[in-house]
Amino acid sequence: MMQHQQPNPDLHLTARGYLIDFLVTNTDPSVNQVELREILLFLNNLITFDEINLRKEEMMLDE
Repeated sequence: MMQHQQPNPDLHLTARGYLIDFLVTNTDPSVNQVELREILLFLNNLITFDEINLRKEEMMLDE
């Protein structure tokens, strides 16, 4: 059974770290590097959007 855990405030940084690691370690010549970068940029933008929304929620709770 999973226990309820507090949200990790550094989750966005962790996710970005994994994206960078994936980009750096994926050097297989069969991989389209341009497409991979575009996908990772898209995922990074989703992370940023989520981070902005979380900060807005925190600000609203503080008011």
